[in-house]
Amino acid sequence: MPLRLTRRTVVQSLLTGLTLGPVRAFADSYDPLSARWMCPTDNSRITPLSEAAGRLFYAGDRTLGAVSVASGEPLWTQPHGAADPAVFRPRLTDSGLMVVGGRSWLAAYDQASGAEVWRYAARIQTGVPLIDGAVICFGDGHEIVTLDAATGAEHWRFAGVPDTLASYAPTASEDMIIAGPGDGRIYALDKATGALRWQQDVRDRWQYLRQITVADGILVAGTYKEFLTGLSLEDGSKLWSFNAGNFINSQHVADGAAFLWSPTGWVYCISLASGRVRWRHRTTDYNGSADNWASVLAEIASQDGRLFVLSMDNVLHVLDMKNGEELAARKVPAKIRHAVLPLAGGAGIAFPTTSAEILLTEGI
Repeated sequence: MPLRLTRRTVVQSLLTGLTLGPVRAFADSYDPLSARWMCPTDNSRITPLSEAAGRLFYAGDRTLGAVSVASGEPLWTQPHGAADPAVFRPRLTDSGLMVVGGRSWLAAYDQASGAEVWRYAARIQTGVPLIDGAVICFGDGHEIVTLDAATGAEHWRFAGVPDTLASYAPTASEDMIIAGPGDGRIYALDKATGALRWQQDVRDRWQYLRQITVADGILVAGTYKEFLTGLSLEDGSKLWSFNAGNFINSQHVADGAAFLWSPTGWVYCISLASGRVRWRHRTTDYNGSADNWASVLAEIASQDGRLFVLSMDNVLHVLDMKNGEELAARKVPAKIRHAVLPLAGGAGIAFPTTSAEILLTEGI
């Protein structure tokens, strides 16, 4: 009988930290990565990490801060002062700021000192922001809002359908901001003015786009359901669609392809030009095999032709981006809050732990 996984079953399993196949009893058989340092933070939970100029940046339920990559020593820490926690990976601007936020707020801090530069209070509920050069764009309730990234001054806002929420980050082409909020539409807006260039009503296919990226001249969209779609930047029309067989947690776009994990038990590499499968790598057959992976919740990362895929039993799998061959699998020496960040220049791999520490390990 074929495996039937409902979206509700998958989401509930992932969010509660369960695997969808047999519980991995073999994770400890992998050689562990060597820890270089571990730095505590004054939080009970932190977001995924960001890196720039030899610093790691984090945000949490109480504070945010920067840590030296070289030593693991805190460079600065700052309470964010909001009632609700920071919920997304810090976004770094070209002007030397880090933007963090939660559902009721966004704020920008100086990367070097931690001084607060500006703060935005939500009118309804703030979504995950996009940093595009000198502009920051995000949803606030049903509106798409752009601010000056350096000062927080508002440029424009565009209203979608009332009583819906634009929770996920927009994306940008050279001259447009593109958003797929929760009203079943895609909006392409003039980057300078916010004027509507085009829209597509796709309520018959999905409610919203969970993750969207402009790459290789197209819009790559991961839908609320199980489809990865390539859309035209000219008018939003569908160029191709790939059915992942179950919901897509996220997709990583690099080197002319989209890489994603499907709960059906595969990592896929999808050509952006055609939407066809370049390769797929089996992660689990759900039959109790010793080489089955646990489920994958962390976003896939890439560096130097390799994919970094963290499974929920804290095993880091490394795949060749060209053919999907597994190059290495190592146990991470801590319980990880399902995020992985390979650092520039081979400086190691950074992880946020479930106890709100920052762990830096050796590279692979």
